[in-house]
Amino acid sequence: MSSHLTVKSTRPAPVLSILSCLLAIGLAPALLPTTAHAAGPDGAALFAQRCAACHDHASDRIPSTVYLATTRAPEDVIDALTRGAMQAQGTGLTAEERIALATHLTGRAPSAGNRADPNANMCKKSVAPTTIQPGDSNGWGMDLQNTRFQDRPGLTAADLPRLKLKWVFAYPGAVVYGQPTLVGKQILTSGSGGYLFSLDADSGCTHWVYNAGATLRSTSLVGSVHIPSAKTHSKKSLATKELVWIGDDKGTLHAVDTHTGTLVWKRRLDEHVAARLLGTPKLYHGILYAPVSSLEEVYAANGQYPCCSFRGSIVAMDPGTGRVLWKKTTIQEDWSTLPKNETGNAIRGPAGGSVFSSPTIDEARDLLYVSTGDSYTNVDTASTDAIVAMNAKTGERVWTYQADPKDAWIMLCNGRPVDNCPSQLGPDFDFSTSPILVKPTHGPEMLIAASKSGAVYGLDPANGGKLVWMRPIVKGSSNGGILWGGAVDGTTAYIGTSEYDLASGTGGGALVALDLLSGAIRWQTPTPESPCGWGPSRCGHSVLAAVTATADVIFAGAMDGHMRAYSPSDGRILWEFDTGRSFDAVNGAKATGGGIDYGGQVLVNGVLLVQSGSPRQRGNALFAFSVDGR
Repeated sequence: MSSHLTVKSTRPAPVLSILSCLLAIGLAPALLPTTAHAAGPDGAALFAQRCAACHDHASDRIPSTVYLATTRAPEDVIDALTRGAMQAQGTGLTAEERIALATHLTGRAPSAGNRADPNANMCKKSVAPTTIQPGDSNGWGMDLQNTRFQDRPGLTAADLPRLKLKWVFAYPGAVVYGQPTLVGKQILTSGSGGYLFSLDADSGCTHWVYNAGATLRSTSLVGSVHIPSAKTHSKKSLATKELVWIGDDKGTLHAVDTHTGTLVWKRRLDEHVAARLLGTPKLYHGILYAPVSSLEEVYAANGQYPCCSFRGSIVAMDPGTGRVLWKKTTIQEDWSTLPKNETGNAIRGPAGGSVFSSPTIDEARDLLYVSTGDSYTNVDTASTDAIVAMNAKTGERVWTYQADPKDAWIMLCNGRPVDNCPSQLGPDFDFSTSPILVKPTHGPEMLIAASKSGAVYGLDPANGGKLVWMRPIVKGSSNGGILWGGAVDGTTAYIGTSEYDLASGTGGGALVALDLLSGAIRWQTPTPESPCGWGPSRCGHSVLAAVTATADVIFAGAMDGHMRAYSPSDGRILWEFDTGRSFDAVNGAKATGGGIDYGGQVLVNGVLLVQSGSPRQRGNALFAFSVDGR
């Protein structure tokens, strides 16, 4: 298995493309070393040499040069050059060269004043010991089944007119990933700066900051564990600790003490150079289950890269020590080799099957349900774009439902040849959402899965994942017709849809309600074409972020920066707030909202938390709302 990106000077263009593509999506390696001019590095020359081959001819999910220039701050570019998945390869680029390239690309020089101090506004009192209570929002899906349903929200639809802004927190960096975790009065959250914060839910002050040293995209999970005593190191002398687990863009899972913010352990879950952790782990019966994904479909756009060697996986671990109990890849077929490409590299496969989302637990059957991404090569596999059921104790495969069997995709292959391109390019229709296991009020259990294809699937978990219904609700795309997932109650699935176009930053969306048993559309509410707080440019209305449900309110945010509350009975909009502008933050900086993307809203004990900011429309804000702002 190759774990390094091979660069040959005889074919520079693809190398520059792949590096700049990674830069664009915030996961970049630092660029290759360059020689500075006597008067200082030439930012324009650096961009022409390193980035223009990709961004001046943008396609697929690659942002254009204009897009980067108008949506990225110089600090964002520097972050990408120092905190990306290939940070070790950035040692050849000087700080001055990073600044020069960032200044040229964005049209302005970086300033320390543009960035929030991660250590500002520290709380005067230490955080109280964390105790997980019913109704806390812990991890991704509100429960083991990923229903994203809050049965103890602390507010009702009648309270919405009195919902007021309580405080705003500004992250270092300019992009927000994941969603907050709220346990008791403690918020665990992270932005693009590589920091995990413990915030006070009442005031927004900072209890502690943990520097992970890499971009954090997943949502954190809190749990109680027993670990050997630090004094005796004996398994007979166990100490109980509350830990928070979060994954980073280098494939490392971090376990941090929730009381002090100190690192307890960290472990890289896959040694592949392209491995990263997007999905949130699950803790079940004393075992921590972590999903692993990658960027190899981006690396493979370089024809000199030996394609392909990554397979998505689930890693089961001891939560207190990080000891690996087992690791099972999503793809089970043996490796095969295709004819060599033009550069002489043999293409291997099947590869791919990344796990971008949090696994779902079926307690009655003791199963994990895992959704997978696309394939990277023409070698057939039954495990990509699929829902996979695994034994929770052993990881052994129980059944697989595959939605799109011929979806092999590599970046930059659309419209021009690349050595590693599949002979038949697929549509890039990953399952990036977590499967949802739900027991309807009337009827048998259902497993609900939504795809980037724009289709929602109803599977029978009692009958080997047999398809019960399939409902297309929006045109699919590589940007995701349905991206981060829906929520359910006892009768209905609520799914956000997107027609987002990366080149223009526009595109509509809707919140769609589907009958759980039949997939029939109950109602569909298009996102209003409300003005964006940042102005008319790049003002899209897609619903990419995950949805959150309560008994009488459905919360969904849109790429126009508006947070909205809907009626579950008919889809009427009951309340909205425009996050897409500038606010004074409690930590002494300016918080700027942007597109609402990635994680959904968190609602606990009457406090509503909303993340605002996206790689598609930058922002660095966490908003806390409550009734009358109390």
